[in-house]
Formats: sequence, C-alpha cells, structure tokens
Amino acid sequence: MTLKNNYFHMKHTFFVNIKTSGNSSIQCANRPVKQHYMKKISQSLVVLSCIILASCTKAEMITDLPADINKTTTTTTQPNSFKRGSAFSTGTSIGSWNNNVVNLKSNWYYTWGLNSCTDPKAPSNVEFVPMFWGHSSVTQANVDIINQLYRQGKIFYVLGFNEPDLTAESNMSVAQALEDWKFLSDNLDKGIKLVSPAGSWPGVQWFKDFMTGVQQQGLRLDHIALHIYMGQSPSTYTNQVQNIYALYGKKIWITEFAPRDDSAVSGQPTTNHYSAQWILDNFMTSLLPQLENMDAVYRYSWFSGSPTMAGLWTSMLVDGTGNLTVLGNYYKTLNPNNLALVP
Repeated sequence: MTLKNNYFHMKHTFFVNIKTSGNSSIQCANRPVKQHYMKKISQSLVVLSCIILASCTKAEMITDLPADINKTTTTTTQPNSFKRGSAFSTGTSIGSWNNNVVNLKSNWYYTWGLNSCTDPKAPSNVEFVPMFWGHSSVTQANVDIINQLYRQGKIFYVLGFNEPDLTAESNMSVAQALEDWKFLSDNLDKGIKLVSPAGSWPGVQWFKDFMTGVQQQGLRLDHIALHIYMGQSPSTYTNQVQNIYALYGKKIWITEFAPRDDSAVSGQPTTNHYSAQWILDNFMTSLLPQLENMDAVYRYSWFSGSPTMAGLWTSMLVDGTGNLTVLGNYYKTLNPNNLALVP
C-alpha cells in the first residue's frame, strides 16, 4: 500500500497525518509528537525538509506512542468547569466517602483534609479540592505537599479555614487567621487559587474583619467560601450570595448549605418539621437550578447531614446503608459526572 505522508515541523513539535492513496485515511499519530519519539518515526520514514513522500507497510506503522503524549510533566487533569460538588469526611460512617462522591456523580469534592486524592481509595475522574482546616494544618510541610499536588496537575484550588469563628470548629482569632493566611499567600504556588475561610454564616463579624485585614495587607484571595444554614426559603440563600458578591466582587463557593430546622431538639431528630420530600419539593428543586444559573456562584456543595443532627438529618443525600436518598437521587442529576469511578 502506497502512503502519502505529510509532516509539519512547528516549534520543535511534529504532527503526523498519514493518508492512503484512496479516500480512506489512516492516522499513525494525530497528536503532537515530542522530539524524543521522532527516532521511532525516522526508522520507518525518510524525512526530507517539511514534506515527505515515503512508503511503509501497515506493520511498519508506529502504534505504540503513549496515551499521554500531549501531557506535560506537571499536568494530568484540568479543573472541572461544572459547579456541583460534594463533601464527605474520610471517616464518615454514612456510606463510604469515596462511594458517596462517585454515586452522587460529583464533579469535584472535598473532605476537610489536605491530600485525600492520594488515598488509593480516592475516586477517579473527580477533582479534589484540599482544605487547610485550621492553624495546625498551616505548616511548610503541608504547603510543600499541596504545591507538589498542584505541579502534578492534581489540584487547582485550596479552601481556607473551617468556621474559625466557632470554638467547636477551627477556633481561630482574626489575627491568627491573617498571619496564617499570609503564610499561605506567600508560599503556595502562585497558580493555585485561594478560597477564603468559611464562617459559620455569611454575615458573621469575624469574616468581615478577616476580609478587611486581607485587603489592608494585600494578601492573595481569589474566591469566597460561604456556609449557609438559614431556614427553608430559597430566596434567603440566593440573597446572601448576591450580597457577599456585591460587597467583595469575588465569585462564591457555597461549601456547606442545607435547610436546617433550628427548632429541632438536639438528640431528637424526629422533632425536625421538614421531611426529605418536603425539602426536595420546596427547596432543593427551586434553589439548585438558580445556583447553576447564577453568575456569582462559582461552585456549591450540599451538606449531607446524619441521623445524629436533629436539624439536618432530613437533608441527607446518603442514608445509613450507603444508598442515595430522594434528595441524593435528584442531586446527582445536575450536570452529572458520569466518568466518576471508585478504583
């Protein structure tokens, strides 16, 4: 079989397109070929200037070029363009964290930890977002880990401290948080996008003081994270997002939200007045499409409660047996990631 071979050499990258003398086309390599693979090509073809005429048999055609031929040494993935994610602690007793992420067809996920994506059980084809949970996690060693993950193309964003205004959470003064944020701002790779700490609610004074300090010191901060547990009206949630976006001009990540029933008695989940079906019909199916369409919202992740959380247990996406609830089955339908897999 006589083949016509066209080679184009541009900026030290070769493109190969091998056509038959008829109407059919055989592509030996339809991707850019790095120079160190040209040795194999030259064994079959004689290169003359930029355009070559040569003959080869099908057996002589190069078929063993690696699948990652176009990838650089530092990039293996790209940040996900879809908004909907999920959040599960690696120690969850409600299902399993990796299966939950996959079953919800999540586009991205976080675990309140730094390097869950290196776990052998970590989901495949789902973007991981690390979090510096509190003061104790802000170390040079952890910064080095995150920078390495970024250079490997495994992470693109970092989440800030978890509810630092609460003593039961990361419990940080504004001054301590600003000191730690400066360390992160100065030492994390400049390509990593930094997402702010998330206060216990959008209007908390702690967050206002923190943002003032960030602005005064000129620290890096690319996006803002919010936790919203403010009743059962979807408009309350969208208003909070719009208010914060208008105030700071930075896209919003809602990293925790759900219609918590604050009248429910602690330890008595049956005192929650809102069933999962009510939440689906009156809250979730109304709010989530709005979040998908809001320019101010960069990403969001529903908080999946547990039976021990009286005000939130009916907001569970996953039940005690690891199966999706009625809410989870709806949640997974919004721009689903059908490529998500458990190793």
